[in-house]
Amino acid sequence: MDTVRNEAVKAALQRWQITSSRPNSKEEIESLCTPLGDLPRVGDAEDVDFSITVDGSDTEVEATRDHPTVKVGYLRVAGSMVQLDAFRALAIERYIDPRAVRKSQTEYAFDVALPGSQLVRPGMTGVDTWRSELNAFLMSSRFDSSTDMTLADGLLALHGTRAARADRIPLRVCPNCGASARDGVQLTVAASGGSCPSCGGVLYLADALRTHEEYNVEGSNFTPMGRVMSVAERLMTLCYLNFFADSAPEVLRHTVFVTDGPLALHGPLAPLKRRFVEHLGDLTNWCTARGMVAPLMVGIEKSGAFVEHAELICDWIPIGHVMRLTNDYINRISGRSASNQYGVDEFYGRRFIYRTQAGDPLVITVPVAAGFSPYDGSSDVEGWSPYPTLRLVCEVLDSLRTRMYQHAVIPVALAHSAAALPLGVGRSVLTMMAQQNIPGLKVDMQAVQPPTYFKK
Repeated sequence: MDTVRNEAVKAALQRWQITSSRPNSKEEIESLCTPLGDLPRVGDAEDVDFSITVDGSDTEVEATRDHPTVKVGYLRVAGSMVQLDAFRALAIERYIDPRAVRKSQTEYAFDVALPGSQLVRPGMTGVDTWRSELNAFLMSSRFDSSTDMTLADGLLALHGTRAARADRIPLRVCPNCGASARDGVQLTVAASGGSCPSCGGVLYLADALRTHEEYNVEGSNFTPMGRVMSVAERLMTLCYLNFFADSAPEVLRHTVFVTDGPLALHGPLAPLKRRFVEHLGDLTNWCTARGMVAPLMVGIEKSGAFVEHAELICDWIPIGHVMRLTNDYINRISGRSASNQYGVDEFYGRRFIYRTQAGDPLVITVPVAAGFSPYDGSSDVEGWSPYPTLRLVCEVLDSLRTRMYQHAVIPVALAHSAAALPLGVGRSVLTMMAQQNIPGLKVDMQAVQPPTYFKK
């Protein structure tokens, strides 16, 4: 009550305003919108017969109540392939047979456990254990059961060209001694690893992701776990793109590749954004030279500040219109300075708001044309022409809306179902798995406390 009565607290609350609130008039919104039909057409939505969607899920559990700082991270990443023509046929049915839905979808997932705080391999430190286990994950995780291509292969392909993947990846800093490439030290790593010329320490391919920089030896490692999930999702999509380009290029014309979340990488992963821009541009040029439309890629956001803002202004965006988000507009609704260059370091696509034919908004990210960077600050990338696949992507998404939850499209909903890790009692099972397999931990049958009303 003292806090509630405090005048200084009241005054502070009254000084603030919400940056992402609804604008005062709709004129500004309308000036940033255009009808989908006014955008150039590069292909036919009816030709897109398949979607491949990648989604991930991660969780971190306390191994035991006796050692609450001992944590284990679990990660699951799933790819879901959906036959879109089957779903379009189901749309006219009054009653949908769930068996028909299941037959139209194929999924593949891989799982991994990563060490949290106070878990080490014998003779290793915590951070070195993290690096080693993450590297083993990249080397062993195939993106699909029908191929031997792993996420490590995808990482090397990302640093190469369409013609050939890279043999080695440059590192900025040695994780062992801190020697920097800026000081003239030649730091590179291959799939088989490497060594630092300064200290002789072991280098792993996974060091290129730099997630070890956020490893916490005494607390939660949910942040680096999230980074691993994010990059695994994007590398999995990249593996599919390269696999089809190598083995069946025509499939690219009939497939839309969907990512759950924006086409962006944050934190220590952000430098990889430039590699994605260059690699996708190279792939686009390769497709164009063969008379094919650039690969259809889109990131779809289910939550977050931009999704909330899209809901607030939805009725000011006409149905079937796309809204571009300029740097100035983004800075104002996010509370950044007017001079801030939003997204320049993280995004390999640009964010738009599309109001579907059903009337609800979708916050999407689409790749930029070859030769551009989506947030380089120029007026060109804030226009429409650098995003040739935008119209086709929106037309495809219009046919895939679902009411399963807000902002949902069928491929993302199915991929999320395949990737989701369990909550509640499911977390208890994951905790018990850690207790039964990590030497020295006491098995605690009450890993998750029952509700208090069961104790009365």
